[in-house]
Amino acid sequence: MKNFSYLFLAAALLAGCESRSVAWQKAGADEAMAGQDAQACQMKARTAPSPHPQPPASTYAAPAPLAVDERGQFERAQFRGCMEEKGYSQAR
Repeated sequence: MKNFSYLFLAAALLAGCESRSVAWQKAGADEAMAGQDAQACQMKARTAPSPHPQPPASTYAAPAPLAVDERGQFERAQFRGCMEEKGYSQAR
C-alpha cells in the first residue's frame, strides 16, 4: 500500500508538471485521429517499464526518494518516440 501511495503522488505531480501542449502533425491525419494516437502513445509511455527499476525495499534502510523528474523525462521521450513511429512530427 505504501508503494501505491508513492506511485499516486508521482502521477499527480507529473500531471501538474506538463503545462504546455505540443502540437503533432501528420499528413492525412485529422484532429480525432491525432488525439487517438496521442492517447495511445500516452498510455504506452505511462506503462513502459522503467530503465532504472527500484531495488527491493529493505527493512534496514529508509525508502529512496522518488525520481519524479527522471520518470517524467523518460515518459516524454517514450511518448515522442511513439508519435514519431506513427509518422507524426512536432508542429513548429
